[in-house]
This record gives sequence, structure tokens and C-alpha cells, in this order.
Amino acid sequence: MNVTLTWQFQGFLISIAAGFFLGAFYDVFRIFRTVFQSEQRAVFCQDLFYMVVVAFVTFLVALGVNYGDVRFYILAGEGIGWCFYFLTVGFVTLQVFRFLSKIVKRYIISPIQWVNSKISHFIAQMIGIIVKNIKILAAIPKKRLKHCRSIVYNQCIGIVRERVKQKGGGSAK
Repeated sequence: MNVTLTWQFQGFLISIAAGFFLGAFYDVFRIFRTVFQSEQRAVFCQDLFYMVVVAFVTFLVALGVNYGDVRFYILAGEGIGWCFYFLTVGFVTLQVFRFLSKIVKRYIISPIQWVNSKISHFIAQMIGIIVKNIKILAAIPKKRLKHCRSIVYNQCIGIVRERVKQKGGGSAK
């Protein structure tokens, strides 16, 4: 298949645009990583997902521009577009996002964390007071049944009669 130089130049411009949009897509992951402070496994999965998307977009661009033939100028165009985004708009986007995240942390997240800590401290104090009162109530001697040597009724009555005699009480029959 013969592809003219004009068609190749248009494909190169399309691949630069695709690289620019892939750079913007990567910026979403950068912002997500800074907000949620991703672990290494999460970063690996995000990068893997990004690379799969990039491969799919590159295939679609090559399919649309060059009938599925992957040529160097398509890959170079995507790289140039990505670098152009990353060094211009991406830099500004990252600086603006860092500024906005500082404002959000200072005026929204910090007050919420402060209120949350005060509420949890109050709840912990109330639980401590309740536990302390339960311990005090458990320590107060209650009117409990006297422990007999065995549960048999006749033996308990015999013990009660002996105690009454020892105290010098009346006649127990």
C-alpha cells in the first residue's frame, strides 16, 4: 500500500495529538497518586493499566492512519505529543493542583480532622467514665445469697439453726 507524504504528515500530526491526550490521561494518574498516596502495588497496577491503554490507542491510531502498520513516525509523534504536554500544560496543571491541594488540606481536611479528633477524644473519655463507674458498682458488696455447703435444703436449714444458737438467739426448732 502506497501512502503519500501528505498522508504520513497528517498521521504524524494525529499521533502528536494522541500523545498530547495520553499525557493528559497520565496526569490523572499523577493527581490520583498525590491525593491518595498510593502504595507501590497500586502504582504498579496504575502504570500497567496506563500502558495497556497507550498500546490500545497506538494501535487505533496506526489502524486509522496507516491501515494497521506501526511506523516509527507514529510512535515518535506520540512521544513528542506526550513530552509537549508534560513539559508545558502538565507542568502548569501539576503546580495548580499542588496549590489547590494545599488550600483544601489547610481549610477543609485539617478542620475536619481536628473536629474528628475532638469527638473521638470525647467518646473515649465517656467510655472511660462508664467503665470506671461499672467497676465501682461491681465492687460494692451486694445483698447476695449466703453460700451453703451444699444445695440440699435440709442441710442449709441446719446451718442456719446452728448460727442462730451461736449468736445466742432464741430456741430454733
